[in-house]
Amino acid sequence: MRIVQILPEMNDGELARGTLEFAQELVRLGHESIVISNGGELVSRLTLRGSRHIKLPLHRKSLWSFRLVGRLRRILLELRADVIQMRAPMPAWIARFAWRGMPEKERPRLVTAVHELHSRGVYSGIMASGERVIAVSQWVADYLQKNFGKKLSAPPQVIHRGVNTREFDRGAPVSGQWQLRLLNSYPQLEGKNWLLMPAPLAPGNGQRTFLQMLAAIARERDDVFGLVVGSDRGAEKYARGLERLALDLGLDDKVLFLGERRDMRELYASSRITYQLSEKPKPFCRTVAEALAMHCPAVTYRDGGPAEVLGRCFPQGLVERGSVEALAQASLEILERPQSVDFTGFSLEDTAAQTLALYDELCQSA
Repeated sequence: MRIVQILPEMNDGELARGTLEFAQELVRLGHESIVISNGGELVSRLTLRGSRHIKLPLHRKSLWSFRLVGRLRRILLELRADVIQMRAPMPAWIARFAWRGMPEKERPRLVTAVHELHSRGVYSGIMASGERVIAVSQWVADYLQKNFGKKLSAPPQVIHRGVNTREFDRGAPVSGQWQLRLLNSYPQLEGKNWLLMPAPLAPGNGQRTFLQMLAAIARERDDVFGLVVGSDRGAEKYARGLERLALDLGLDDKVLFLGERRDMRELYASSRITYQLSEKPKPFCRTVAEALAMHCPAVTYRDGGPAEVLGRCFPQGLVERGSVEALAQASLEILERPQSVDFTGFSLEDTAAQTLALYDELCQSA
């Protein structure tokens, strides 16, 4: 099949990374992959792995962007794609108008993929107007049914975003050189149980709760150590506040702020627990799925998309929202008597197969 993904930009972020990984899997399976966006830092990786990129400024939320409808229509007619997958509202509006203006026999099948809870207005309603709609979690699917049910041509199909298990390969050993370098830089980590908190440093992402929980756990065990991983770009004041909070909680020798890292596979493999503690429920969380792929237990709240993955792979890590004590108690139980992680059905190969089956069914129904 020839598949076109359309999104605003290919800069580093959940949406762009998901697009890149799916494109790579399409190429690996022998399909033709094309991405249309305004470009970005991930384009070089996209094209290096065999996909084609077409630059079109579809990222501007402006009426002026509708001038691109004719240009996009000409591109789509030239590509003769089998399926278009739209991943964000503004590009979806432009693509929808371009698609409707094509001769009916030359139209590709139209799919929207919903990765977040869009507002209920007309602008976001376009994401429910595909011939088929993919939701990244059941939580998102329920939201679409409740708020955009009249626009849906069929119930959304839930396809969780998969983890590339060739990158996050549990069977590949962690390099002794990596461990040596890390312990040389941070000797205080040796002999400790690492508790990993990966998320951009920003209000609402749960770092304050993590520190409060870590302080509670440290009162029970002296062998735990917190690793806070994530960029503080644009939130330097918040990051400094976290450091002060750690000192106030007596965690000066129990926590490290490691910044943004490129060695997440090794950190997941070497940590005892990974946390996702966002103050608001999230439709999906990459870090929970990646940790579970590495068979690292995870802890998150019972609501939202991450809970769906955790509920099937590691239910011991589900905690009711709002209690630091409950988080600490769940963590202590995992440290003492961890259940096994069953990471089945959430690999990139699994979710790509589900998506391609949807495409094939849609194309066969033409």
